[in-house]
Amino acid sequence: MTRRLAGSLAVLALVVVAGCSGASSSCVSSDNRHSNGLTKLVAAAKLAPCPASSTTAVSDGLPDVTLECLGKGPAVHLAGFKGPAVVNVWGSWCQPCQKEAGYLSSVYRSVRNKVMFLGIDTEDSSGSALDFGTHVTPPVRYPSVVDPDRKVLIGLATAGLSAASGPPVTAFVGTGGRVVHVHPGEYHSAAALRADIATYLHVR
Repeated sequence: MTRRLAGSLAVLALVVVAGCSGASSSCVSSDNRHSNGLTKLVAAAKLAPCPASSTTAVSDGLPDVTLECLGKGPAVHLAGFKGPAVVNVWGSWCQPCQKEAGYLSSVYRSVRNKVMFLGIDTEDSSGSALDFGTHVTPPVRYPSVVDPDRKVLIGLATAGLSAASGPPVTAFVGTGGRVVHVHPGEYHSAAALRADIATYLHVR
């Protein structure tokens, strides 16, 4: 490889990295992922579209990362995501996540007109994640984003909001975008989740 070619490739790499930094969702395209054989799984999962989010970071909000939508919809800039919302970090491989998924799904169905739900699938394959929710009773239909590098868990720990090293972790986001509570570990009942929604998001 000539020095000129090597230099050109290095410049190109820098341009690509620079173009995908920050909160821009233009570099997190679901089209490429869906063209690689996951279109049928996305359709079968029937997840609600990922919500729109602001490009402006909220003080004391979720970690300042932009994550690709697992199903349909835009990438989500978490630091610009406003509630009231329940944000659950999960993985299809995580046994406690499997146990609590039905409670989350049940509560979502009863409060979705008042409270947004967003899943954050971590360290998982998209295929396994999309298939997971269809086997839950009732099936999981709320949107999820993909976090293969544990950025959200690391961000929550760095901010002192959670000491949990792995999923499940559930964060409660107020109307202004501030994280008002973090629940480490699984929920053992729908009633416990409803109680926290009432306490921290003031929604019954």
